[in-house]
Amino acid sequence: MKNVYRILNVALLSGLILVMGCEKGLEDETFSVYDQNVLTKPEHAEQAVRGAYAALKDNGGFGYYAGHLYWLYEYPGEVVTTTGTARQGGQIDQLTYDASNSTFNGVWISIFKLISRTNEAEELISNVDYTGNSSTVALQNQNLGEVRFLRALAYYDATSLWGAVPLFIKSSSKFTESDENPPLTEQSVIEDAMITDLQFAEQHLPQSYAATEVARATSGAAKALLARLYLRRGEFAKAAEKSLEVMNKNYDLRTQAEGGIKSLFATNNRSDNEFIFVLKSSNEAGSYGINSNSFGINSVPWDFNRGWNNFPIHLQFYAQFAKEDARRELLTGIYKALYGTIVSVPKEFGGPGGKAPDTTAAKYVYNLKYPHVNNYNYAGFNNVVIIRYADVLLMRAEALNEVSGPNEESITLLNQVRTRSGLPALTLAAFTTKDKLRDEIFEERNKELFMEGRKRDDLFRWGRSASNGANPLLKFKEKIVPRLLSPSTYSDAVDYTKYPYPQNEIQSNTSLEANVNAGRVR
Repeated sequence: MKNVYRILNVALLSGLILVMGCEKGLEDETFSVYDQNVLTKPEHAEQAVRGAYAALKDNGGFGYYAGHLYWLYEYPGEVVTTTGTARQGGQIDQLTYDASNSTFNGVWISIFKLISRTNEAEELISNVDYTGNSSTVALQNQNLGEVRFLRALAYYDATSLWGAVPLFIKSSSKFTESDENPPLTEQSVIEDAMITDLQFAEQHLPQSYAATEVARATSGAAKALLARLYLRRGEFAKAAEKSLEVMNKNYDLRTQAEGGIKSLFATNNRSDNEFIFVLKSSNEAGSYGINSNSFGINSVPWDFNRGWNNFPIHLQFYAQFAKEDARRELLTGIYKALYGTIVSVPKEFGGPGGKAPDTTAAKYVYNLKYPHVNNYNYAGFNNVVIIRYADVLLMRAEALNEVSGPNEESITLLNQVRTRSGLPALTLAAFTTKDKLRDEIFEERNKELFMEGRKRDDLFRWGRSASNGANPLLKFKEKIVPRLLSPSTYSDAVDYTKYPYPQNEIQSNTSLEANVNAGRVR
């Protein structure tokens, strides 16, 4: 009899789980590393919780929230685009993708890897005797709240990207034969499970942690994710209520006196009261591939600081910012290239312009929310923002408008975000209809939250509200068709609210029909 370590792959859905096996001829018995007979103490549960958090940056500095997830959320919008050399990203940007696009498969695996880790951790935590090991039930519930929050976050992403997906809320020790080829579960059923997880999390998570543990989930994070989910479901009264509960949790915006929004994203800003939930990155050089993100090097071009140029931003987006808007400073309006040439946004797009030969007209602008530090230093030092307070304020402003039309509180919330960036306050009298205020809110979200993973959801939600639920693609089509290389690429026969299921998943999961991607691709 020989103990071996192997990878248990359940139709690529449970993620990669280390297991211990015992071979006897053709029989194969497997045990999760979270075996309750071996891991019995609160410190083991703590390790499982930390392992779940680590899955947020699956594959080091590239995976999931460290990079690749944002390809799927940002590329299809009208703000971010790609270069001709970025084949996988270019397909997503230009809507020419199919099920074989590797980004779909990579993000799918990352999401279900996180789900798998949370399920294993949940069982371990539930079976540990906390009180018998000099700990407390309160800490046990906190640990459970953390992994259930992370599971809900993973399923939020999965359902935003694909709609119906397999639902796993049990550990691998409870898998049956049918779990090897799991069927798709309706999105509404999964969302109900998410709500249950988040309601547990908001009840049992603390309001804050020590500064060194800024990236752990709090009750405010659970409430904010609930608000985001309710907003997506069109349950606006619930979204408004949950957003208000977050506002009562002592978060605030980083003020102009504190450096404003530009300093919020400064490399040395490791924590801030505006951050509600973040992916923690290392602030040490050489952390690439271990505990970092890839946004800095992906966001800028080679001639800026030897970046990879994966997220160029259209000049038309830069043109939307007023000159006094501090958020415009988070874009490369003008910079000195590596070889001495000044690259400047043309005046017709609101930039400073300039004349050759000393000045070259910029073809794009670039995101500076995640500064690329030092040539060839691939590590992203910033904590990646997943939820921040400005988003919550704008969510409540939107929800209140959808409930009762233009109102003073929505305007006040908008003004908190606008005036922080140096813009004049809006007045209620300027918004005579729900549609007009809705458009203002979404345009404000666009300028405040660009390259933070909210774009795709916002476009679909805007379309649903503007069409009274009839056409979630209304604003998506309006905004992106003018940015496509060929407008004929867009097809009214495709439901762009749902990405195609990855080809690898279709081939490995016999529960998925061969035509499962009908209507999801051309």
